[in-house]
Amino acid sequence: MPGVAILAFVAETVTRQGERQGRNLEVSGFTKVRFRRVVFPEESLSVSVAPMPPGPEAELQFQVTCNGDSVAQGTLKVKDKRAGLR
Repeated sequence: MPGVAILAFVAETVTRQGERQGRNLEVSGFTKVRFRRVVFPEESLSVSVAPMPPGPEAELQFQVTCNGDSVAQGTLKVKDKRAGLR
């Protein structure tokens, strides 16, 4: 599985977490990303992302695992698109 697909999975997870909180979160970038091993299409991934704090922007740590093994980790920049409307 390409690394960009793994990062898209992380971004989608953050967006969905924001929706559950009533927020419109947008990932604006990734930094310090490290890919630890190859992932095959039939493997299941788990994403762990630090919670979004109350402010309009944050840098959140994330980790992607597969069967307990680290696949990728890093930091993502997140913005609350609705924050400017308040």
